[in-house]
Amino acid sequence: MRRGFTLLEVILAVLVLQLGVLGVAGLLELTSRTLTRAELVESAVTRAEGVLDSLRGVRSVEAGSRPFPGGVVVWWSSGPELTLRALAADSTTLFEVVGIIPAP
Repeated sequence: MRRGFTLLEVILAVLVLQLGVLGVAGLLELTSRTLTRAELVESAVTRAEGVLDSLRGVRSVEAGSRPFPGGVVVWWSSGPELTLRALAADSTTLFEVVGIIPAP
């Protein structure tokens, strides 16, 4: 009886290993994109909190914007309603907050 592996077995093993490595590489790429997006949203939330804190107690809210790394936070009001939106650099909406401005 011969010992060792046939050429077909070696080729199949290499293909299976290659599929595993490609799967891990794809997962790492997806993880990297997700982490980048999470950092962008975190930065936007921090800027939005600062904007909302600065608008607290203001009788009349004027439209405005403040940049953050990777995008901009914009806000405007229509009547008693305040809308705050965080936009990424490519103009996609990260999140939007709509609330009522309390009467003084």
